[in-house]
Amino acid sequence: MSEKKYWIWLSLALGAGARTDEILSAFSSARSIYEAGRTERAISGVFSKAKLDRLDSTKISDAERYIEICGKNGWKIYTPGDDDYPDDLRNLTDMPLVLYCDGDLACLKERIAIGVVGTRNPTRDSTAIARQLSSDMAKCGAVIVSGGALGIDSAAHEGTLGVNGTTVCVLGCGLGAKYLMRNEPMRREIAKSGAVISEFSPLSEAGVRTFPVRNRIISGLSKGVLVVEAGEKSGSLITARAALEQGREVFAVPGSILTSSYKGANTLIRDGATAVTCAADILQSFEYIYPGALDLSGNSGKLPEGEKRRGDKKANPVKKLPADYDADSSKVFALLSDDPLHSDEICAMTGLPPSKVMGILTRLELDGFAEQTEGKNYILA
Repeated sequence: MSEKKYWIWLSLALGAGARTDEILSAFSSARSIYEAGRTERAISGVFSKAKLDRLDSTKISDAERYIEICGKNGWKIYTPGDDDYPDDLRNLTDMPLVLYCDGDLACLKERIAIGVVGTRNPTRDSTAIARQLSSDMAKCGAVIVSGGALGIDSAAHEGTLGVNGTTVCVLGCGLGAKYLMRNEPMRREIAKSGAVISEFSPLSEAGVRTFPVRNRIISGLSKGVLVVEAGEKSGSLITARAALEQGREVFAVPGSILTSSYKGANTLIRDGATAVTCAADILQSFEYIYPGALDLSGNSGKLPEGEKRRGDKKANPVKKLPADYDADSSKVFALLSDDPLHSDEICAMTGLPPSKVMGILTRLELDGFAEQTEGKNYILA
């Protein structure tokens, strides 16, 4: 841990998203920068006056305090010298110097990671598509990387968790920040088999500039990035651009040309991104590059059907679930009817935690037993 404090100190001094390749080519380590005087740092030519001033004013005690905070919360700290620091981030010109982690980044070793991003206010169809594609890719062996926000991010994480897959959530704030607390149960679930990570110090709050900075980590961790529903000015396009700059592949789900909310994704396709209709469209290009890392044999290649009109809805003939569903799943299923029921109500009526209920509902939806309506309400499919 002694070397980590110097990496944390340097990260605090330079700020998240700083270009680090030239700096680390001039000095052998973060510790060597700390131990160098201002004159030696200035002679190197890699620091501006403003950065020299920040290096002088940043305290090593702040780094030690963050190490203590992480220790108390059971959070790991990854720096470039660690074996489990992601290799795909090491070659970035703006490589993050520190990754604070709830979970274990070893989940990325020898795995194909795919980023899934999109709007925070998706249509119902786009939500279902993001869930389906994420769950299908997870079942094939891919790790799904997203940002933990509402909308497409949450759908990607939930779809992965629903099939017991592995997902990584990259936050635009510190692990200890009170950000989007309604998603806290989901983040806890992610950390059990995957990781919730952040470049920002543990107590850093989210801000307008923090999300674009974190987006390069989503793309940097991923072999390819999928965009599901993005308008012309969507923040997810920042991730797509970062992916292109980093040499990653970009994929997009096409949408109606009559709707502005799909303009960003459609433009990506026009400019060369791969149009996606199923998980195989994304994973097949990696299957031969990384033999043994993926299994596409069980991929159905189907996306969810479009939203049905309520007048077209047929009565569900299923009276009970197949035997491979557990008792909690049967309890949730028994509450569903043609009248929408919110997931929070299901939690209250069953006494099950939100993460458990969302996992069950996701599986029921994927298997055709449940259907989500607006606002996390559920009905019989």
